[in-house]
Amino acid sequence: MKLSEGHTYGTRVSLFHNLICQKIAAKHTGTVVKELGDGLIVEFQDPVSACLAAIDIKAAFSKIKGVLTKGGLTIGVVEEIEIGGVRDLLGATVDRCARVQAIAMPGQILIDSALHDVVSSFLKDHENVCLSAPKTVNLKGLGSAVVYELSTKEAPFVASQRFPFTVSEEGRLLISEKVAFMQNARHEIIELGIGLTTFSGYFLSRRPAEFKDYVVKLLKQGVTFRCMFLDPNCSIAKEYAKDREEKTLLDDIHLSIGELRGQQEEFRSLNLKGSFELYAYRRFPYFHAVCVDPETEEGKITVSHYMHRISRAETPVFQFCKGLNKKIFAVYWSSIKKLLAESKQL
Repeated sequence: MKLSEGHTYGTRVSLFHNLICQKIAAKHTGTVVKELGDGLIVEFQDPVSACLAAIDIKAAFSKIKGVLTKGGLTIGVVEEIEIGGVRDLLGATVDRCARVQAIAMPGQILIDSALHDVVSSFLKDHENVCLSAPKTVNLKGLGSAVVYELSTKEAPFVASQRFPFTVSEEGRLLISEKVAFMQNARHEIIELGIGLTTFSGYFLSRRPAEFKDYVVKLLKQGVTFRCMFLDPNCSIAKEYAKDREEKTLLDDIHLSIGELRGQQEEFRSLNLKGSFELYAYRRFPYFHAVCVDPETEEGKITVSHYMHRISRAETPVFQFCKGLNKKIFAVYWSSIKKLLAESKQL
């Protein structure tokens, strides 16, 4: 807004936003701890009041053209400090609240499972208050978490699957983060890689509760898993192994295929609604990817590129969704889709 309309205008809107939030929070016994430019941290003694204040704030801005707000709420113990007459709150609760707010979309209020467990029964006394179904998300630095959207009957829920373009600089996602990324799938998950050795290891070297049980649950719901390998018998695979000086790479791919064939047979024996499919391709993919429901508006992708002399575990992971990053999503999905069409199902 500052870039398009000017600094003065943008600043006035920010101050106006904070003033509205402050007045509404005060009506619900909320105390503004501090302002954050175009946002605030507000403390409430009563968790239900916090939720009602957030709803009223959303409702207020829905009537103001061109201005949207968003919010994240949680509950817990905080540490209060005061330096030079300035009061502030610290602690894991504050950090968690910031992470929940960070994944909220414009016009969306999110609460975490800790707060939901406390307020859900009380909010039922308010006929106009609505809580969405739970969504599993990844909170930066905190891992997998369950959140709920808070709204009213007059205001539709915002698609909480959407999230801004994010980068994990540390490299490969934790297994809990991978589970969180896949867990809300409804139709299809595609795992694309050179050998999928790490992916196959999740089934064999990890406790079922860490990964395999989640895959089974999704298969029960009718989700299709497509696992895509570089064909270890093709010339490109041999050239890649030689260039990387990885003497066991081709054997590792064969082993990974065999291990996932075993999982495939196990899943088939369970007569699950979904299917677990294996594909081999003969072109270099240039990147590893995980796609979730790519043909739907809720589609999302994680990507990490293959880099010379760099382990994929160390390459940054990019996450983006179709709803907010249409162009970049279309480019990657087009490439993956073409590779899938040229693949041979095993």
